[in-house]
Amino acid sequence: MLSSTLPNQREKKTPSPVTVGVLTTANKKGLPGGEKQRLLKEMVDYGKKQNIFIFFFFAQGVNWRKRRITGYVWTGKQWRKGLFLFPDIIYNRIRFRNIESQARVKQLLRQFERDPSIYLFNSRFLNKWEVYKALRIKKSTAKWLPETVRFNHKSLTTMVKKYPAVFLKYSYGSLGKGIIKVKRLSDNQFAYAVAKKGGSKWKKCSSPNTLYRQLHYLSENAYLVQRGIDLARYKGKIFDLRTQFQKNRAGEWVLTGVAVRVAGKNRFVTHIPNGGRAAAYNDVMNEVFGSTSLTRRQVDEQLEQIRSIVPTALEKELRLCLAVLSLDIGVDKNGRLWIIEINSKPASFDENEIRTAHWQNLMDYFIYVNENRTRGR
Repeated sequence: MLSSTLPNQREKKTPSPVTVGVLTTANKKGLPGGEKQRLLKEMVDYGKKQNIFIFFFFAQGVNWRKRRITGYVWTGKQWRKGLFLFPDIIYNRIRFRNIESQARVKQLLRQFERDPSIYLFNSRFLNKWEVYKALRIKKSTAKWLPETVRFNHKSLTTMVKKYPAVFLKYSYGSLGKGIIKVKRLSDNQFAYAVAKKGGSKWKKCSSPNTLYRQLHYLSENAYLVQRGIDLARYKGKIFDLRTQFQKNRAGEWVLTGVAVRVAGKNRFVTHIPNGGRAAAYNDVMNEVFGSTSLTRRQVDEQLEQIRSIVPTALEKELRLCLAVLSLDIGVDKNGRLWIIEINSKPASFDENEIRTAHWQNLMDYFIYVNENRTRGR
């Protein structure tokens, strides 16, 4: 940052802070964060405790020729606009795919990636198809994945004949928006419904051909067909695990925390905007599988296996610098885990202990990066 931003830094003779620029999007007032502004303020507070200076900026605030960024700092009382030097680290927290996909923004991110003086991580959103392709390469990661294919007439026909239920998902979607469930009925007919906030209305189809004609409006390049998993139930409702994995002070992947999202009555997605609710991981697992059962213990063991293999494999195959990932994980009736989705721009957790661990891991990772910058990315 510019020396004028921290006027007392030299007087106190404290070590120079780690500087972090968070690339984000503006709210209606032109300030960082929108409805998640509280989280940005939390990030700043955690940074101050560890001599990490954090500012926020938008893509249009970068002057590459002068290597200056117009951005904002949170003073503890208000947002203050300032002019900053390029930081040590840039964390991409752009909240919307349509903004990140703009040509100007994509070019800026490429410039940051190529600049040897800047460490950029979580540089972009992931899409479901690239994640599936990356993880299906090796048996050690492929075993966690429900079979997934690109949507077309042939693949839809094959999948609905092969499995009792399948899901159609937009490869670039999130938060359960637009997910379609197709289930095979006892009379060899089919029914499908779209996940909606107010509940889903099922429509019957007599054959795979009729089903495809009903769904042909979906883009064959952008939609996927995923095997439906026979999920375990908690109090009669399906649930899944919301997990977060992060790199720590040693640059190693750790499990930040696990929460549970329970679907609403007669719902087939667990996202809270679609009627889901939060529940405590241990409470749910112990009730569903028994607190002392082998199956219950094996769920934890599988989470550890996923932690040790999946994030590293994803980084390697996609050639990305990642440090924060959320994984939506289904648990079937036998206690087997299935990775449903992976997100590089995870939403915050409502659970205080997970959010606290998230901030601590993030600050630790900033320190790790700063201490190991000369070793390369």
